[in-house]
Amino acid sequence: MYVAPRPLLADDPWFAVRLALLCVICFAAVQWIRPVFPALVVSLPIGLLAAQRKRFDLVLAIGAGGAFIMSIWLMTLIVELTHEIPLLLLITAFAIFTGAFYVIRRTGSPIGMLLLVAAAIMSVMALKSPALLFAFRDSFTQAAILGTLAIPMLYWVFPPAATDPHIRLPTVALNHHGKGSVIRATVLMLLCFWLYATMPASDMMLAFAAIYVLVFPTGKQAFSEAWDRSLATVYGTVAALIILAGVTWIGHFSMLIGLVALAGLFFGQRMMDGYYLSMVYQYALVVTVALVASALSNQSPAYASIMRILLTTSGAIGAAVLVAVLDSLLLQAAQAGVAKQNPTDPDRVFLTGGGDL
Repeated sequence: MYVAPRPLLADDPWFAVRLALLCVICFAAVQWIRPVFPALVVSLPIGLLAAQRKRFDLVLAIGAGGAFIMSIWLMTLIVELTHEIPLLLLITAFAIFTGAFYVIRRTGSPIGMLLLVAAAIMSVMALKSPALLFAFRDSFTQAAILGTLAIPMLYWVFPPAATDPHIRLPTVALNHHGKGSVIRATVLMLLCFWLYATMPASDMMLAFAAIYVLVFPTGKQAFSEAWDRSLATVYGTVAALIILAGVTWIGHFSMLIGLVALAGLFFGQRMMDGYYLSMVYQYALVVTVALVASALSNQSPAYASIMRILLTTSGAIGAAVLVAVLDSLLLQAAQAGVAKQNPTDPDRVFLTGGGDL
């Protein structure tokens, strides 16, 4: 699994400005496109831009958007073919989850994460309503295309100072690739039922926080990630409520654009010099724009925002705790058993991964 390091002011002095302008572009595009899921259209491009470091990576900017589109269309096709038989859908989803987790834990490839998110979200959408499945696919495609067009343009207008590329070094699990994947696939299945029962379709983008914590190699890391994303959800919700209060006070589109630009500028700057990890502020910005985009059509945005905090954090922390418990019970027990069988060879536990696949 790969987590981007903190962006440096010396490498990219326009980083926060670029994020602020993309917030403006995304909300302007929503007014023109009128997507079914506006939260997705505004938040996905911002997440893609915030992942950039040092010199502009054209392959990442274009390839990530294209990979998102391919994965979401592939999963839409699979879910469409299986959703009429719920048991077949669940078995297929579990198989995809297990394979995706195995790829992530063994290689750290982002392809596994794309398949994981696409399969989980589209499965939940299919259970809610087949019509929502295609609406979410279309909104996802619109968001990816918007990011592919807007991000290179912003880097062309505001180029970074760094001339060297950013080298991504993903973190992989040292052992237990197979058993660890099955454990996380099982927890994700339970999480999908939780999302299906509690999370509104318009806020499914926020479910990424709950899914993302499961890709970390150990239960301890997953719990730490769940805490960081829960904290980011609180920060993002507070910022969204401030923006919505300003829009309520002066109900003009220019006020909305100005406030979301300030939010992008603030969180972008905090990504570079904030107290917490840069990921906290990055996800807080994603939560902010997602909540604002979805709450504009909601008659009770304050209540809806509080419920989103509770649903997102409870799902993320609950999944992380369950993974940590199952890892402790199943993986560490297996590793201890191998160590007991090989008391004179302590390195064998690491090399064999406790006898796992």
